[in-house]
Amino acid sequence: MIICRKLITCSEGPKDTSEFPERNVFLPSDSNIFHFADHELPEQTLKNLVFHIARKPRQLIAHIQRIYYCYSADLSEQLFAALVDFLVVLDRRGAKISRRMIKGARSKLSREQYRLLQAFMVNEMDVALLAGNQYSIFTRGLIGTQNLVRLVDASEEQTYDPLDLARDYIEYSQLTEAKDVLEKAIISEPHRLELHQGLLELYKSTHDVSGLKKMVELFATLDIAMPDGWNELMAIFMSGNNER
Repeated sequence: MIICRKLITCSEGPKDTSEFPERNVFLPSDSNIFHFADHELPEQTLKNLVFHIARKPRQLIAHIQRIYYCYSADLSEQLFAALVDFLVVLDRRGAKISRRMIKGARSKLSREQYRLLQAFMVNEMDVALLAGNQYSIFTRGLIGTQNLVRLVDASEEQTYDPLDLARDYIEYSQLTEAKDVLEKAIISEPHRLELHQGLLELYKSTHDVSGLKKMVELFATLDIAMPDGWNELMAIFMSGNNER
């Protein structure tokens, strides 16, 4: 016989007390998804979770993992941000689980944080009330609107360094995405030698001969001058093939 227990438990507790009572919110023994490596620091674990949520915001289990970790580590500000991001992604759906998460995490939140989350729940779950903080992902720059996506002028778009973006992809072993970013960036900014160097290192480490040849052909078509590293890597690949 299989016995099921609630993963999240909470209670209202006494009202208007000076201290929030401690209570069991999560029962991690019920699920392996809440078992984190002991040697990992909270900052690194949170970084990985936040990166994952930013890329896949609708994967709710990752949100709950983030909330649980912040709760367990007594990280009040990060916990508040995790809850806010969770509520934004739900977008007025899941009122019951939203209420349970807020009430369950109450003991680790400040009075002001809890008040803001309660105000959100009693005011038709208005996203405009979720101000977030420096750890929030989805509330930066959100001003009085329920629209999470809006059209902006090109001048308002956030700029980023393609080399930094490629390094982020590499850090999470997303090498194909890193190559794609660098290839497009080189076509736009062929004078940046660090972009060429980064892409060549990727081609060499993955032995991507076809990718190298395609870029060389593209350079010839667009009349882009190639740094010496391209010919050197091509020679290395060719010599390796001849040895075989």
